[in-house]
Amino acid sequence: MSKMTTALGNAHRLTRYAMEEASRTGRTELGVEHLFLALTLDEADAGQVLRAAGATITTVREAVAAEEAAHLAALGAAGAALSPGHIAVGPSAGWAWSPVAERVLTSPGDGTSSGILRRLLDEPSGAIEALLRRLDLTVDDLRARLDAAGALPPATTVRRRHPLARSAASFVAAPVHETWALVSDPERLPEWEESVGHVSEAPDGGWAGAPRDDVEAKPAFRHLSISRTMDAEALLVTWTFRYPDAPKANARRIGLRLEPAAGGTTVHIDYSWERTYSRRRSAFGWVMAPLYRVVLAMQVARLMATLGAAVR
Repeated sequence: MSKMTTALGNAHRLTRYAMEEASRTGRTELGVEHLFLALTLDEADAGQVLRAAGATITTVREAVAAEEAAHLAALGAAGAALSPGHIAVGPSAGWAWSPVAERVLTSPGDGTSSGILRRLLDEPSGAIEALLRRLDLTVDDLRARLDAAGALPPATTVRRRHPLARSAASFVAAPVHETWALVSDPERLPEWEESVGHVSEAPDGGWAGAPRDDVEAKPAFRHLSISRTMDAEALLVTWTFRYPDAPKANARRIGLRLEPAAGGTTVHIDYSWERTYSRRRSAFGWVMAPLYRVVLAMQVARLMATLGAAVR
């Protein structure tokens, strides 16, 4: 993956996280505090360093709220802070980065999450230093932790050769037992799997699903057949989604394996579309393989986002 692709992917993911956090208090401008919150959710070096230092999504939320309350009290508006609600990211809320936060996120140079965190620590307004004081951390402490993390060998990833299969790892800011309760329960599929709006038990022992009420779908794709295999001891669950009214449509399989991580859970994802009947791969399929990979990457990124938001 090129440095530019990495930087764009990180900026997109962090923007999504920041939007989700801002939506809890009805804000539309994303400031440096929202970028800091987003970095605590990152699955790469920056997020791991922050969470290991105690800067989790919960503690940073509390620090941001306390800092805002202190500013309002200094202006004679004690108690005027907005009470946080649930994450509510709509398609047209008009979110935009503040000029300072946008410079930190998009400045030329290191586009990795650790590079973005380093620039955030250098941001001269004092906002991040104030948050760190409430977390009993210092800029120098976090820089030292980033240096130590950077000295470790890079993690290896496995590239799936098939264009309709992709593996990824994502951080979820919830304990393993809460995350397992979410991803292993068929009744909770609508909370994180966007193709499922309704679930009911099926006569064959599996489950039947239907899209959300606000989603338009062709008649052949209105009904889902859902099956599950799982190993609770290994924290491994695999969901398979088929369209019984479209027998030639590919089946979709989502495998999720959980393991504890500092401040939450690492979710290992195996995502694939699998043919329901045997056929040779055509020349057209080979030509379209790069596009398939891009679409699959977008689907996996969206799954990672919905999983994270469901437990926050």
